[in-house]
Amino acid sequence: MEQNRFYKPEEAIFHNDGREEALLDFVQSHTDYRQMHGSPQRILDAIDEYGRTKAFLMNVGKEKGRIVAEELIPALEPDLMVELGGYVGYSALLFGSACKRLGTRKYLSLEASPKFAQVSAQLIDLAGLDDTVEIQVGPCRDSLRQLRQDYPHGVVDVIFIDHAKREYVNDLKLCEELGLVGLGTTIIADNVISPGVPDYLQYVAMSTSEKLQAIQQQMDPNKDISLGNPYLVYQNTRIDSFEPTGEPDSLQVSRCIENRVLSK
Repeated sequence: MEQNRFYKPEEAIFHNDGREEALLDFVQSHTDYRQMHGSPQRILDAIDEYGRTKAFLMNVGKEKGRIVAEELIPALEPDLMVELGGYVGYSALLFGSACKRLGTRKYLSLEASPKFAQVSAQLIDLAGLDDTVEIQVGPCRDSLRQLRQDYPHGVVDVIFIDHAKREYVNDLKLCEELGLVGLGTTIIADNVISPGVPDYLQYVAMSTSEKLQAIQQQMDPNKDISLGNPYLVYQNTRIDSFEPTGEPDSLQVSRCIENRVLSK
């Protein structure tokens, strides 16, 4: 990769300091703004330009994004894809447009911050993806429970996890408990190297017996802690790539290949 493709380095404060609103202003005042209408790629190019020339943005970025949009999504052909952590809409633009080309019914972006969701919504509308991409605003766990109510049957085909790293495991376990994860579901987790999610990598690799043993030590009725479904078995693949800053990172792709309760 060439140096001029990299975002500015990540700072001590790297989000929620006005840069998200500044990004929207940058896009709306861009010389290519007219050409961005109905063009997700032009909007993505402008977001990347902002990240390179103005300030770091915590997006999935071009390198990892290409792998998901051009390789994984076409191979998986999801009918319903959900992302945990939408931020300013980069992944929703990139993955949502890939899904739209395939005829995916819905790409659902869960974002806790109303401020970030507003930026994302305006960019999604500009791209002409509002018929495929839906943004759900609110705490992730509330949105997941609402998702189960809105889609009472079946599993989610693909889940992209890219929100608070400390919540990866607990929120995946909630997805399992709600029945959103089942046979054939593929979970794609970002940032498993940078900054890293060792507890998540450990969990998706655990055997059923290891999970059952761990559950005995985790029960706490005073906390919103999910226990998951220990009978789900994942096949895991690590895909090495780069952060938009050029720092090495990887995606973890975990496909649910067995439900040991059903197989008995």
